[in-house]
Amino acid sequence: MNSVEELCTLIGSRISWGRGEDAGSLDADTPLLEMGLVDSLAIMEIVAALHKEAGITLPDTEIVAANFRTPKALWAAIEELSGEGRK
Repeated sequence: MNSVEELCTLIGSRISWGRGEDAGSLDADTPLLEMGLVDSLAIMEIVAALHKEAGITLPDTEIVAANFRTPKALWAAIEELSGEGRK
C-alpha cells in the first residue's frame, strides 16, 4: 500500500454503503465514524484486509477510534508504524 488513495479503495470495499452512497465518494477526509460508515466489525475487517492484502499489521494499541475517524487518520498511523517495520 503506497498511498491514502489505495487505503480509501480498501476501506471502501469493506464498509456497508447506504442507499445513494458509493465507494467512489470516499476520500481521505471522509468522516468514517461520524457518518456511521464503520463499526467495530468493519474496523476489524479493515485491519484484517490491511494485514492480508498489504502486509501491514496494526498492533492492538493502534486499533482505536482516533485512527479510524478518517482514512487520512488511519494512513498517518500506518506511516508512523512504517518506521517500526511493517509486518
